[in-house]
Amino acid sequence: MYSPEYGRQMNVSSLTILIRRWHLIVVSAIVLPLAACTSIRFGYNHADTLLIFRLDEYFDLEKTQKTLAKDRINALLAWHRATQLHAYSALLDDIRTKAKGPMTPSEVTDFQQRINRRLEILGERAAPEIARLALTLKPNQIRQVQRELSDDNAQFRKKYGYLHNSADNAPGAKAKLFIKRAEFWLGKLTDEQRTIIRNAIAGRDNGNYTWADEREARQRDFLALLSKIQERKPEERVATDWIRTYFAELADQTDPQRRVYIQTLRQSNAELIAKVITSATPEQRAALDEKLQGYAADLAALAGEDRRFGQWTFPSRPNEKLRGPETKSFRSSP
Repeated sequence: MYSPEYGRQMNVSSLTILIRRWHLIVVSAIVLPLAACTSIRFGYNHADTLLIFRLDEYFDLEKTQKTLAKDRINALLAWHRATQLHAYSALLDDIRTKAKGPMTPSEVTDFQQRINRRLEILGERAAPEIARLALTLKPNQIRQVQRELSDDNAQFRKKYGYLHNSADNAPGAKAKLFIKRAEFWLGKLTDEQRTIIRNAIAGRDNGNYTWADEREARQRDFLALLSKIQERKPEERVATDWIRTYFAELADQTDPQRRVYIQTLRQSNAELIAKVITSATPEQRAALDEKLQGYAADLAALAGEDRRFGQWTFPSRPNEKLRGPETKSFRSSP
């Protein structure tokens, strides 16, 4: 449902265009699920507090670090609202126009490349902000986030069917997840569409390397970078360059094996997305159009707002919930 105040309702797996790219605006590029908020507009307008809360969960920030993080996140969010949201809205409008008819894999790839370009711009702008905080981290804080990520990864593998030596790794588990995501956008799929998805995923040959492996490799790279910054204490400009290099390699992996895996995965996903959209019924296209229109409108409205970021309060006890305006609670589930 859509409401003028809180915007379009969303979940983590569905927000594939914008929110997953917000991982770049915080110290850990993997672990902060801003998309867990119940809407784009509500979550975005309180992003400063939500992000700091998550940073504190993972790094146990000291008081001065919280102050630094809040200042830098607010500056980054203000820049992002002023310069980037209209581009995101325009991108969704373009996808909406193209999705009214048949779509080719090359067209899907083109949209992916445009998303990657927004990612590169955000990474460039976020790097010095991340460097400032990274230079203040202590060894025990990096070890703590490593433990938190280990727990997260175990849950991720279990939830999304990437368990080691398990029947959950069968193609059927991946197909079920893809179908669930497709039905969020299109509504109930036809039997033919479900068969297209199952056959496409069953035909993939990724060897022993999976997306969970790639995700964990990116985390290890980032943790190694944080440790390098903590140990060497370089000048801020040097730390910024290291972080920009890390982000650049996310878009253009230098390791040959990982590069081939990512390129193959992107191409197979583009082909499958194009097939599903091309096979969409009039009712499914209407459902997709409504969602894209709503998200584009939310982003355009956010870009036009001039408001301070959230006025949420931090919990004072470990198990206390984060509370926001009008005592609304922060839902951590998708």
